[in-house]
Amino acid sequence: MHTHSLLYFCLKFRAVNLIIDQGNTATKIALFRAEELQNVDIFPQWDATTVARYLDRRPVEAAIFSTVTEPDAGALSVLRQRVPRFVQFDHTSRIPVRIDYHTPHTLGLDRIAAVVGASMQCPGRPVLVVDAGTCVTYDLLTADGAFVGGNIAPGVRLRLLAMHEHTGKLPLVDDSGDMPEIGFSTETALRMGAILGVVYEIEGYIARLGEVYPDLFVFLTGGDALKLAAKIKSRIFVDENLVLTGLNRILQENAKI
Repeated sequence: MHTHSLLYFCLKFRAVNLIIDQGNTATKIALFRAEELQNVDIFPQWDATTVARYLDRRPVEAAIFSTVTEPDAGALSVLRQRVPRFVQFDHTSRIPVRIDYHTPHTLGLDRIAAVVGASMQCPGRPVLVVDAGTCVTYDLLTADGAFVGGNIAPGVRLRLLAMHEHTGKLPLVDDSGDMPEIGFSTETALRMGAILGVVYEIEGYIARLGEVYPDLFVFLTGGDALKLAAKIKSRIFVDENLVLTGLNRILQENAKI
């Protein structure tokens, strides 16, 4: 076999890593070859049957599972039985950043993974990771690789739900639809109050932390990243798969890939 053909063969059949990120409303399942993201699927429900069918179609060499909710015992059992190297990500797992959070055992695993993903792309720079999902998290990584902490605020849909549930007459509106700068109806006023509230909040964090860390790099990720990015004026980098990238790096760290 020629050298180029052999190289192609090795690259094509490199070990495939399975990354499972279970959030509050959906589960993302991704495939990586080394550091290269191959595919992402989103499942509203994730259980033993789902993961077994997935593995039937896509055999993998290693897998990592991370969740912000209670894990499905049956799904975990399938992964342990069928994946040669399986890692259940928790607070005892090895990670390539230093955690300076005062209560590390309470720190969301998705927040840790996002910071790890950011550290891979911006080594030696301070980084703010904004993860806009059910909640919006703001996490700061210093230039020397220390995760010093961050803040948590309600996401767009939580704000819309809170305004509906804690008032007498305000309706529950969807986060998609007309998006004027100034609302021209109750529906648009609620929608843009929630969306621009998050946008201006993000802009405020960027401005304040940019004064302290002039070389600050900002990542925006999460399910609402694209919706919010269209309204944000500050310089940001949108990476919807930052958590998955971080989990793949953590898998490599713990499974010795």
